[in-house]
Parts: sequence; structure tokens; C-alpha cells
Amino acid sequence: MFGPLNGVRTGLVIAAAITGVMAAILGQWAVTAALGAGVAVHGLGWLYLYQRHQGEQ
Repeated sequence: MFGPLNGVRTGLVIAAAITGVMAAILGQWAVTAALGAGVAVHGLGWLYLYQRHQGEQ
């Protein structure tokens, strides 16, 4: 729906989320915050694209 690279981006965001959880378990809070912010921004970007796509139909 959003292009061929969406699957790659999804995989990278999932990997970042898993890594963020692992960093939190290890007490690496700066890493957890940075990865969490990145995952959140990508989530908001996906939501924006989804809503834009729904408006085009």
C-alpha cells in the first residue's frame, strides 16, 4: 500500500523496538529513549500515511 520499501521499514522498526526493550532490561536508558523516540516517530509517520491513503479513496 505504501510502496515496496514499507516491508523493510517495518522490519527495521520491529528490530529497533526489540533492541529498545533489551536496552531497557540492561538499564541503558539513553539508548532506550532514542530507540523509543524513533519507533514513535515512525509510528506517527505510518499513521499519517494511512490516513492520507484513506482520504484518497
